[in-house]
Amino acid sequence: MELYTTEEVDRINKMKETNDRMEEFFLNKRSEWSKNIDPIFEILKKDFNQVGYQNIIDAQATALSYRMIINEQISLFLNKRSKEEVKIKRLKQDKFLYFAMGFGLKTTLGEKTLLIDGHIGENDRAIQIIEIHIEFLRNCSKNLESFGYTVKNIIELMNYLK
Repeated sequence: MELYTTEEVDRINKMKETNDRMEEFFLNKRSEWSKNIDPIFEILKKDFNQVGYQNIIDAQATALSYRMIINEQISLFLNKRSKEEVKIKRLKQDKFLYFAMGFGLKTTLGEKTLLIDGHIGENDRAIQIIEIHIEFLRNCSKNLESFGYTVKNIIELMNYLK
């Protein structure tokens, strides 16, 4: 009695390789976003004066542009996650039918669930990898939004102190 057919092992291995590449891709993307966003926040550490106002305006415009790009990427990856969820539902259905009818041993629903989870583990991992990146992008967007409010508050404080 084989729990995993050769085709299933190949599918799982292929999914593992895809997930490993996806993790590396997202790691590089997170590094890239960190490098892009960090200089914006460095503006807050500088003295605010008449000359520095142009830098602040430029930083606000850049932050707004980045927020738009991030929102587009969040939408893209939410769609990708949705597609992966559909794949998982189909896999669960196929595996349930296999373990219910073609496995050759009588199993309970809990045992079927345990067996199915073993077969779809890499697919679940793909969704988790995507969700981690989406959460990172959402946090970047929140930080950029906070940046805008911080600059606004600093300008109001400077005007008050004049």
